[in-house]
Amino acid sequence: MKTQFPEYGILYIDDEMKSLKYFEAIFDNLAPIYIANSPEEGFALFSEHHERIGVVMSDKKMPGESGTDLLKRIRAVNPNPLRFLVTAFSDLDAAVDALNDGLLYSYLTKPWDPDDLEHRLSKALGHFCLERERERLIREKAEAFQHLLMADKAASIGILSAGLNHHLRNALTVMRTFHELLPYQLEDEIEGEPKDQAYWRDFYGEVGGQIDRMTSILSKLSDGAKMSGLRLSGGIDLAGTLRDAGTMVLEGRPDIRFAVNAPENLPGMVGDLHKLSQMARFLFEESRSVLKSGGEIEVFLSPTDGGRDIEVVFIDNGDPVPEEDLARLFDPFYIRANIPEELGTNLMACYLTVFHHGGTIRAERSVDGRNVVVFSLPVEPVAASETDADTGRRPLWRLADFSGYEPRAAGAILVS
Repeated sequence: MKTQFPEYGILYIDDEMKSLKYFEAIFDNLAPIYIANSPEEGFALFSEHHERIGVVMSDKKMPGESGTDLLKRIRAVNPNPLRFLVTAFSDLDAAVDALNDGLLYSYLTKPWDPDDLEHRLSKALGHFCLERERERLIREKAEAFQHLLMADKAASIGILSAGLNHHLRNALTVMRTFHELLPYQLEDEIEGEPKDQAYWRDFYGEVGGQIDRMTSILSKLSDGAKMSGLRLSGGIDLAGTLRDAGTMVLEGRPDIRFAVNAPENLPGMVGDLHKLSQMARFLFEESRSVLKSGGEIEVFLSPTDGGRDIEVVFIDNGDPVPEEDLARLFDPFYIRANIPEELGTNLMACYLTVFHHGGTIRAERSVDGRNVVVFSLPVEPVAASETDADTGRRPLWRLADFSGYEPRAAGAILVS
């Protein structure tokens, strides 16, 4: 026989076994039934199955712990399931107080009437299912909006990259040519070596270093804009990729501890191994630049969305990023380290890698004040041409390559 609410069950906790068996026999057609004969057994059952439980009923008077205290412990594990207290008429005041305090959804008096209880449980489960569906829809809308924001930002970075390359590449080429010819021209002009050789050597080296730095920045921006052509391969061990990156980046920093934590059943994913490895290195490099001696990096991986996604939580205990700057962390010109020579192109590249794989990424603060980057990647990304309605998945984004972008002249009008 099919139950009315197959997704979410009812947990009933009572020290009277006869009452439990009676309850199970009457309401097993309403929802999956979990029964427990003691507070500890009930708490253990709830801790194990709380994601599949919609209603919890507990007798108030039981040996060892009252139903009220038990429901408080249950609420601390997961506050979503609706809680009922089963009590005698003499204890109604305590039940009303618990109801007013927000601990209870409702209360029942013994002996309960089967028809009345079925109506109340059915109403409660219906309410619980509607709330879960509402949360799911809000989550999906928020995720869709996040992808729109990411798409807009990725496109903006691409246009910015193309514009900068267009305007600065030629200038840098001229500067590099002048820099390379300068020693020969200087020798011809003064017919010998300069008097202060150390000054010219240091200044010449500094100028060359700055030209190399600007060229590197433009290259990173350009690579990000061209990232739409991913070379996908399967069976990628994301946890192993992160461990290898951490070992490589922190090889010369034994004063920084790092750990990558992942379950044994974490699935291999489909993606661009080169881009994912590069992203892992960039994350560790960004943390290394701000961590002092004794710093720590912790990485946690877990399957989400029924195993269809992998979520990665990357945490470091460096100087906290200001709250108002968390949303700007992936901007190409945001500098996390207090080093003016650095730019935020590393984290920008991470942002684009996640985006083009069809994932999401955000920066936040942990409860204990540490810096956190959270990103989620689909195990098997789908093509952008496949709609969400067809696949139920986030698409693998393939944006236009902006490398051929030509800036408009001032006052030019776009015609669609």
